[in-house]
Amino acid sequence: MRISRGGAIVAAVLAGALALTGCTSGNSTAPEASTAKTTLVVGKSFDLSTADPARSFETTGGIFGRAVYDTLLTFAKGDATTPIPMVAESYEANEGATEYTFTLRDDVVFSDGTPLTSADVVFSFDRVKNIQGNGSFLMEGLSVSAPDESTVVISSDEPNTAIPAIITAQTLGIVNSELVKENGGTDAADASTTDTAEEFLNTTSAGSGPYIIETFNTETETVIVANPNYWGEPAAYEKIVLKNATAENQLMDIQSGTIDIALDLGADQLPAIESNPELAIESGISPTIFFLFSNASPEISKVTSTQAFRDAVKYGLDYDGLLEIAGEGSAQVPGVIPSVFFGALKPGDAAVRDIDKAKAAVQELGDIDPISLEYPSDFSVAGISFGTVAERVQANLKEVGLEITLAPAPISTALDSYRAGTEQMGLWLWNPDYPDPADYLVFAPDKLVGLRAGWTGGSNPDLVALADKAAVATEEAERADIFREFQLTMNEVGVFAPLFQPAATVVAGKDIEGAVFSAVFGIDLTYIGK
Repeated sequence: MRISRGGAIVAAVLAGALALTGCTSGNSTAPEASTAKTTLVVGKSFDLSTADPARSFETTGGIFGRAVYDTLLTFAKGDATTPIPMVAESYEANEGATEYTFTLRDDVVFSDGTPLTSADVVFSFDRVKNIQGNGSFLMEGLSVSAPDESTVVISSDEPNTAIPAIITAQTLGIVNSELVKENGGTDAADASTTDTAEEFLNTTSAGSGPYIIETFNTETETVIVANPNYWGEPAAYEKIVLKNATAENQLMDIQSGTIDIALDLGADQLPAIESNPELAIESGISPTIFFLFSNASPEISKVTSTQAFRDAVKYGLDYDGLLEIAGEGSAQVPGVIPSVFFGALKPGDAAVRDIDKAKAAVQELGDIDPISLEYPSDFSVAGISFGTVAERVQANLKEVGLEITLAPAPISTALDSYRAGTEQMGLWLWNPDYPDPADYLVFAPDKLVGLRAGWTGGSNPDLVALADKAAVATEEAERADIFREFQLTMNEVGVFAPLFQPAATVVAGKDIEGAVFSAVFGIDLTYIGK
């Protein structure tokens, strides 16, 4: 696999929407107010929790953060194959893929006019690591240093060809270190208990992106406005409103013109607008995967932690029926890596319903109490309600003798129990943090998502070793083989049941330019209108 500057990392996605238009770097002249259009309103079902990039790790937060905080590298509009320069104008990797050296642009300034230097990058990355939030795993095994004001060096304990993709993640957005420090921020080793900058960052921008925060609200709407000191090409809009709305409300809003873009419409909703001459529809397969997990910790459940229960779930699910819920354009996901990325399994590797095997596994379990299935009740993706999927899962498993009790909760509450690892069963999704198969090693035992499912490394040391091997492989052919073996083993003995990838649809007014789906960001607000 190539590890030099600009090397391709993953397979191309959404070919119909991949017209490249260049990156956001450009002139350093502040934009004239009159060059921006007025207001863009985007409908999105919120899973928004914070504006602090070091703590943000949800889909809506990534959309918001992309517009407010720049990263060292990024991706061109609609692309998920090759990281391109952003704050860094170039980079080089050593032969062993253990050290990456980035040369910074000299014209990047934060929204208050302060020049961005390597010290800000080091602070931002170390703060992410030491806050120990949901995205801190991105810095696992990495260290960052600054030989001078315009150079950043990222070193890895092990070979890591995914680093160029990793640093495009919005969690690693670069903050104004002095401003954040003045308002309670720290990158010290004890930042998890001493950093108090989140409240400040929920009201004030400390980034160098084309937009800055006007108002931030996790329940109704969040508003960003053009950054008058932006160093690159001026923002296309004076104001962008991210409006929290269910798919049903987005359908009504896009038809009435209340919103300009809808991000969560499902395939069954599209016929209502396909004949509307004022609307354009961009569709493709999403990199989002829906999955079930059965908690592997006997302390949480002596039932779900058994292989018999996992087999009952795996063989008891009606995958074709679940695809009907997901709608046209969706696909069963055969492993934890979605089909649009390098390292994915083939369709023929996907699980198949086998009622006899499922019933045999249930019989092995004996007489058991109903198992609780938790999921977010107020969150939808691509028009798909978690409640509808959960009800179908409940019905499927009842057919083979498993009694499942549904336990919906608001997403803020559900996320807390999911991340705390206290759910007996969970129905969730995973969006890519960066488009490389290494991102999906978090499903392994002892890793981020594995631990949420109570899956410790001691339960399967061979799989842990396989994940570790995948993480350090550098040759493309070798990586493909290892990630295939990793996923096939996960499917055989793992606690996760991959379900499907929904279709990805962006519906926008025909006068809105650049509204295409992004496998990395969902949608890239910085390109819309250009």
